[in-house]
Amino acid sequence: MQLRVFALVGALLLTGCAPMADTDAVESLQNGLDPLNQTIKWAACEESFECATVAAPLNWLDPGEDFISLALIRKAGTSDLPPLLVNPGGPGSSGFNWLRDGYESIGSNALRENFQLIGFDPRGVENSDGVTCPDIALKDEVYYGQSPYPFGSDEDIAWSIKVLEDFAASCQEVGFDTSYFNTQQTARDLEMFRVLLAMPKLDYLGFSYGTELGANYAALFPQNVGKMVLDGAVDPTLTPGETLVAQVGGFDNALRNYLADCLNQAVCPFKGNVDDGISQIAGFLAARESKTLPTDFDRELGLSAAISGIIAALYSKESWIYLTQAFAESFGGNGSTMLLLADFYNDRDTNADRYLSNINEANSAISCADSRVSDAEAITLRLQLAEESAVFGKYFQYPNLGCLGWPEAKGTIPLDFSIDLGYGPLVIGTTNDPATPYSEAVSLSQILNGAKLLTFNGEGHTAYGSNSCVDALVESYLRGENLGLGELTCS
Repeated sequence: MQLRVFALVGALLLTGCAPMADTDAVESLQNGLDPLNQTIKWAACEESFECATVAAPLNWLDPGEDFISLALIRKAGTSDLPPLLVNPGGPGSSGFNWLRDGYESIGSNALRENFQLIGFDPRGVENSDGVTCPDIALKDEVYYGQSPYPFGSDEDIAWSIKVLEDFAASCQEVGFDTSYFNTQQTARDLEMFRVLLAMPKLDYLGFSYGTELGANYAALFPQNVGKMVLDGAVDPTLTPGETLVAQVGGFDNALRNYLADCLNQAVCPFKGNVDDGISQIAGFLAARESKTLPTDFDRELGLSAAISGIIAALYSKESWIYLTQAFAESFGGNGSTMLLLADFYNDRDTNADRYLSNINEANSAISCADSRVSDAEAITLRLQLAEESAVFGKYFQYPNLGCLGWPEAKGTIPLDFSIDLGYGPLVIGTTNDPATPYSEAVSLSQILNGAKLLTFNGEGHTAYGSNSCVDALVESYLRGENLGLGELTCS
């Protein structure tokens, strides 16, 4: 799950050729074909993959005349293996691009040898019918813009409100009603995939936000739950404000762990202890409130980009080396590497005025449809956020602004996540996960009936595919083996 950054606004939140949409799929449903009676027509694509497009009602609860196309992808030569639907998170991440561009790094060799991994783009995302925001300059204003007013002033907040409202409006000028680009409707799309793939039960691997999607599916179709691995778990019962506070605290903890590691290296741009480093970073961001840094590109590094760059590198311990480089350069007056990290986070082309995907707008549309922080809750959150992080807290003081102009969900019902399930999920939590704090994995494992918690004592966001102990336990679970009654722990 991505933590999205705007100036003064906190809101939850790869490349390549897109598949051609199968207009026949939509037309077939418009002509009266039951969505569950479609045939998936796989065709060779992307050199070594097979792609397909199916259609779904815009609103499963009240199908009308609006239908959307949904993109699927699998590795060529895997059709004889049992299907396993996979989702990389977000919301807004392209499962299609993720599987195509990183197939050999998904899970483990055993996973790829024994399952037909099927990636898909949820409604609203990239290669499926998605959210479209054509104004690149306005999009840059949201994710990189710098207010001309003193930070935190009434004028500064008014400037942010105007930019955010204009951006949301621009993203809804064409395409479908984004109210239906919500997690419950996507969970119903998953059930359609299960039927069309002739899966007796839904076998599913979800990372980060993908765990929330999996939990929604479990609540909607409990008896159809098969083997479900939920890594980097999200607790769907938390309010968005509670989730934001936990995330800000998680990234603050990751930043402190990064500093402790950096200060033990031969070369580190920080001096003193961890608290001294925190003060130095807080001062660096405070300076960015009024003065941008030059870069080697045709853009400068402002406050929003600096925060995004730091957060991007905190998702994985392997990225800490780039954060050290970014801080060293920035302290020397050059924001190039920090801007590159921000561009990676926002999926922006550093050398051209374009974005490589629609992850930002899809993230906003889906997150805001699902839930949002009220004005009243935002007031109570401000002190909590400040206490959670001396670095990040002040920059997420107005989370109620993040969904301005985006509609709330339509076509949803109240969910009971504690309902009896057909099979118990395996929930994975990393103790120092910055984006989805470990506490949420613990609570999700307690909420979902029959779930088993696997704890990974380590750093980073999600664990499967990066630790041999975790890999072995996940593969045992997917083979249907009994994992026993005791706690599962890996380091």
